Amino acid sequence: AIWSSRGFLNKDIDNPLFGSGMIDFAGSGVVHVTGGFTALIATKLLGARKGRFYDERGELLEEPKSFPGHSKSLQMLGTFILWF
Repeated sequence: AIWSSRGFLNKDIDNPLFGSGMIDFAGSGVVHVTGGFTALIATKLLGARKGRFYDERGELLEEPKSFPGHSKSLQMLGTFILWF
């Protein structure tokens, strides 16, 4: 077995995770922390959208350029796909 029956996140101990009661079901905490950390690093590496803060010559714009909103239909479709 990989998971220790005497570990600090064991469901049978009196004080799991120092009293917070955390039990990681099927490793979802590890999955989401890994994904969030990866997304944070990717956003730092990629930076802002091109043309948002600087013009074509690389000069700073007085105000950030606004981008049009996304499709509300696709937002709803994505929401329903995640729900069902």
